[in-house]
Amino acid sequence: MAYIASYRKYRPSTFSSVAGQQHIVTTLQNALKENRIAHAYLFCGPRGTGKTSMARLFAKALNCEEGFGHQCNECANCLAILNGNHPDVIEMDAASNRGIDDIRDLISKVRYSPTLGKYKIYIVDEVHMLTVEAFNALLKTLEEPPSNVIFILCTTEPYKLMPTILSRVQRYDFTRIGNKDLLKNLVNVCEKEEVEYDIKALELIVTLADGGARDSLSLLDQAIAYSGRKLELHHVQELYGLLSVEEKVSLIEKLDKSNIKYVIDKLDSFISSGVDIKRLTSELIEIIKDLIIYKTTSDASILKMITPNDARRVDISRKKLNEMLDILMNAYSQYRLVNNINSLLEVAFIKICSIGEDIIEEKPSPQIQSSIRQIEKEVEKPKVEEKVEPIVKVSNIIESGTLYEVKDNDIINFMLQGNKMEKQRVIDCWPKLKSYFTDSSIGRYASLLAQCSPRIIAKDVLVLETEFQNVSNKLGLIENQEGVSKTIEVISGVKFKVIVLYHMAYVALFQKFSNLRQIGKLPETYPINIEIK
Repeated sequence: MAYIASYRKYRPSTFSSVAGQQHIVTTLQNALKENRIAHAYLFCGPRGTGKTSMARLFAKALNCEEGFGHQCNECANCLAILNGNHPDVIEMDAASNRGIDDIRDLISKVRYSPTLGKYKIYIVDEVHMLTVEAFNALLKTLEEPPSNVIFILCTTEPYKLMPTILSRVQRYDFTRIGNKDLLKNLVNVCEKEEVEYDIKALELIVTLADGGARDSLSLLDQAIAYSGRKLELHHVQELYGLLSVEEKVSLIEKLDKSNIKYVIDKLDSFISSGVDIKRLTSELIEIIKDLIIYKTTSDASILKMITPNDARRVDISRKKLNEMLDILMNAYSQYRLVNNINSLLEVAFIKICSIGEDIIEEKPSPQIQSSIRQIEKEVEKPKVEEKVEPIVKVSNIIESGTLYEVKDNDIINFMLQGNKMEKQRVIDCWPKLKSYFTDSSIGRYASLLAQCSPRIIAKDVLVLETEFQNVSNKLGLIENQEGVSKTIEVISGVKFKVIVLYHMAYVALFQKFSNLRQIGKLPETYPINIEIK
């Protein structure tokens, strides 16, 4: 029998075998139990989190011969859906069938009755790829399909869908799968495949998968192919060019001791062995952040990258850690601007070793000085202002108060007059928020703002988007505006009036803007002048 990838071989066959997404499983099971079946669903979320698999499971539950809501995996309907050849479960890839003719062909077949099952189910993957004309052709059928037809639309980018589509479907948001669920799934696969494993190796694969079940199984397949039937931690590290936490903590300690020769030699060896420099930088940032938080709170339960023993062992001042953090974050933000990121990290390490030059006896070699000059020539961008302490103390953030309101037309006007260059400059400054998490004055504002993304800058107005309703509610209070504005001024050097929109509100407004642009009916711009008092 031909080899089958694990993510296909171990695709969940029942609701109970789904990794994570329990909020969606429970809702669908209750809907089946109560016979409250909608005519159209939207499954959206990150790639590899089970959207298409859940659609197939739902199709089974609707058509299983054992009864409504069952998934016996033995009857003709379940087996046909399992094998992907059920005549009444039609899967369409909108990425390659995105035109109006494809949708007209689909619509022409909708009126025919199911041939084998009770329901005819259309699963449209990557639905955001459909053209505007195709969406418009689908609208009427999607709103009032025949009683035995159900549409399940799947997408990773729901904000690209027209509001008229969103209003016609039941929306289910898939989230990244928790590490515990992913690990349990990998253990199950290893046991079924009779592969010996080190649990630390599986935990590292889970970290690399970043919440994606499909990615975790693909990574596992590759790791097993590399290691054979016994998978150990060093196999995963070697395969993906990763360092152990111990090596990274040791590197930070050597940086603190200003041991330039050791650090540069070590970096050269990392590069020679294929270590991913971007990932290394990102992980060093996370470890330093853990150290700062631990030194501030002494709470080991919130550590993410290191153990409590590591945190207690590292004897570096909080001030020095903050300086390290600034240098590494600035280097990371410049990676996209240069061709040689290896030299850029080397220069960042030299800068860290040069903190407090009065205790440094060693001077960079001519080769290192040449690397510094080369990077300085390569990176041509406006200088980001260094971290400064807040000039004015701000009041503590409050939990309730008066929400300020901005009209939809004003947001559309901001979009029309948005300054892309200024927005990019603020985006480049945004990582600096992390270094203020422990600041006694603006730390709380910084931690909330870090959960937002800059979307529009027009004149002195900055519009932010956040995935969290409670964040938009807090930052959107008039009483908190001074602290919000001051915090952003600290990292960017510019004072803005700040508007924070919840994700759904921003998506709806952006879609409205896009629709108006497509039909050539964008309004005339008018002067930007808002007051938040």
